[in-house]
Amino acid sequence: MVSENVELISQVSWVESGIFWTSFVLAIITVTATFFNYLLLRTQKDPEVIVYATPDDRRPSIINLVIENIGPGLAKNVTFKIPDYFPADAFGFDNSEKPKSMTKGPLLRGIPSLGPGAKRILTWGQYGGLQKGLGDDTVSVICTYSRDRIGLPGQKKLTTVCSLDIQSFEATDASDNNWDKKSANELEKIAKALSQSATGSKPLKIFLKEDN
Repeated sequence: MVSENVELISQVSWVESGIFWTSFVLAIITVTATFFNYLLLRTQKDPEVIVYATPDDRRPSIINLVIENIGPGLAKNVTFKIPDYFPADAFGFDNSEKPKSMTKGPLLRGIPSLGPGAKRILTWGQYGGLQKGLGDDTVSVICTYSRDRIGLPGQKKLTTVCSLDIQSFEATDASDNNWDKKSANELEKIAKALSQSATGSKPLKIFLKEDN
């Protein structure tokens, strides 16, 4: 009788132990799933403000500085921390002088809000002028901004550190790729020729070529 009671107690203990560990594992799975769902929700809501340099396709040799929110959320109270010396209006080529430091613009004044995909484009300068200012150095621009908390009052601050250099633009293509402007110029030439032909100042000559 005693042995039967001991065996029954042992079976009950194993059942209770099994229930406990099953509940424990389920709790861990639930917490992990909730955490990953939160991270997924954040990736769909978080803004990401970056600063980068890029050639201007419409203006040969010009390099622009772009501030862009590449995230899906609204960035609020966007501010920037730049080095004490940060070149601006750095125009010129090989013999250019060292440009003055930046004294105005959104990198100094900040941006109240920047929506998803929104940009601020600054004409930074040309390779020669920027190279005189930065040399071979890489400088960092720290972007600080905030977003509304998910399910909670208040805002959460976010930070992005962006590295900028000018040396990587050395020997890159600076040709005129403004095809809209080129097309407009050609159309203007055609319109001018037709106008002159209509007034008789320059008769329009048309040559017909016969196929053999």
